[in-house]
Amino acid sequence: MNNKNLNKNLNNGITGPSILNNEEEYIENIVIDIPDKKPIIAKFKIPAKPKHEHEVKMWDKINKFEERTWDKNKVGYKTGFESLDKAFDGGLKPGFIIIAADSNIGKTAVISQMAEQVARLNNNVYVLDFSLDDPMVDKLSRVVSCANKVIINAVKSPLNYTQFPDMLARRKNGINKLRAMTSSYAAYDANDTTFIEDIEEIITSTLIDFEANGIKKNLVIFIDNFHDLNIKNRPDLQDKNKYDYIAQWAADISIKYDIPFVCSAELKKLNSTRRPVLDDIRENVKIKYEAKAVMLVYNEVHYKGEGAEVYYERSDVNGKQPVLELHFAKNKISSFKGRLFFEFFPEMSYISPSSEKASKAYLNNIYSS
Repeated sequence: MNNKNLNKNLNNGITGPSILNNEEEYIENIVIDIPDKKPIIAKFKIPAKPKHEHEVKMWDKINKFEERTWDKNKVGYKTGFESLDKAFDGGLKPGFIIIAADSNIGKTAVISQMAEQVARLNNNVYVLDFSLDDPMVDKLSRVVSCANKVIINAVKSPLNYTQFPDMLARRKNGINKLRAMTSSYAAYDANDTTFIEDIEEIITSTLIDFEANGIKKNLVIFIDNFHDLNIKNRPDLQDKNKYDYIAQWAADISIKYDIPFVCSAELKKLNSTRRPVLDDIRENVKIKYEAKAVMLVYNEVHYKGEGAEVYYERSDVNGKQPVLELHFAKNKISSFKGRLFFEFFPEMSYISPSSEKASKAYLNNIYSS
């Protein structure tokens, strides 16, 4: 058996499996790449393919499973946040994912920046980014702002900032970068649709276009927010029944197309400054069961101002500055159930991961208060 029958090595790690059918036996070869050493070829003899139809069906399912699990495109999509990628065991993966928070906390900043970074950092991805909360002018202002560290208002109304030519130059470069991303990113707002039927049609038509034009891209869906979605075919459904239906639809879509389906979501009116829990999500019953991961976002400075214990400081702005906590209240993608911390720059809709040292200090402040 020679090397031409083996799968080509990936850049690092393990390649495989490569199954060779010699009619009398099946040999499965797995190539393990070790830096600075010759690859190790592990060979496994596997059973001959069955002949009965009912057995072949299961055999084919197992082969399909193996093909998918070894697919380098399924390792996980980079989010641009190393800590978040680790929490997802390598990056964003297929499944219905919720990012929930109270109003004006910063959840839109989180989901917008994540969408832009996923589109920019993964060559094999096409992001469909639905902004049902904000109109397109606000959505694109956020995207350009966070990606280029420009004040949102300068992106949105450049004529009011002509006294800052360097900022406007960064703005223009940001607009051109966004133009260059049209092969990996598309934004929609409520003027396009809020109906789940239309969103599914956009998904299917995009995939059909990919197939017709030989485009090798995987879809990733972002929706801000879940509670702004509507159902064209079931206008009779209200409140809990409506959102149960939509949660089931979102989970089904993520499974059907094998794609990440990320939604922001609202909380109930808490009338409290406490950190949210899973049951605080608005109309949460179906959502919390169908979602593969739920992140609850909290911003102590938003609630407590100068009395906050979790904050950071800036030399260019007075007072305590907001830190966003992303608490994994549910995570079926990996074993991580902790909190991630991000310094928040509201004027740019930009979040920056906290250092390990700062994150430990924030955790200590939470549990000691």
